[in-house]
Amino acid sequence: MNITVLSGSPRKTSNTLRVAKAIKRISLANGADNVEIIDFNEQDIPFINQGDVDINNLTDFQSRLVNSMNKAHIVYVLTPEYNWFPSAELVNMVHQMGNDDFKSIFDNKVFAFAGISSGRGGRMPAVQLSYVFSKLFNVFSFESVAVSRAFESQFTPKVLDGEGNSLGTLEYDNGLEKFVTYSESIAKRWFRQ
Repeated sequence: MNITVLSGSPRKTSNTLRVAKAIKRISLANGADNVEIIDFNEQDIPFINQGDVDINNLTDFQSRLVNSMNKAHIVYVLTPEYNWFPSAELVNMVHQMGNDDFKSIFDNKVFAFAGISSGRGGRMPAVQLSYVFSKLFNVFSFESVAVSRAFESQFTPKVLDGEGNSLGTLEYDNGLEKFVTYSESIAKRWFRQ
């Protein structure tokens, strides 16, 4: 199974990237064939008032994003929580690439959503993104599914180190493991593996 993890924070060495690395670690331990993290610290998708994304002239980041998502069975969409909202960079990706030109990155996939916070929070942006992606699947008749179990990563720097390794909070570790395992079980049913 191929997995893409979108680390949707524009910040370098973000808490979101810690969770992305933890998901990669767990997925590889569970037997995933390949797990690729796409770090939105490097993103260069223009905002809607700055132009469009040309599928025939992608930048290095855009090409990595498209190629990784094309190959993926599961796409984890991770967002920091900014005052109850997801990152503008992830929302902008949907604005710019949620169309027929980029159908292949959204179609026939399982999407799972997590919100990341340094304190309490994370659920609202994960739920909001799940709703937006589900609406996108509906409007364009993409045969994809949004996993119903969202993950809320609270107090992230206290539970994961910079490389996504556990700092020993059993309740957090169990919750993240269940989220990944549940998402993988949905993908196995979806792809009948």
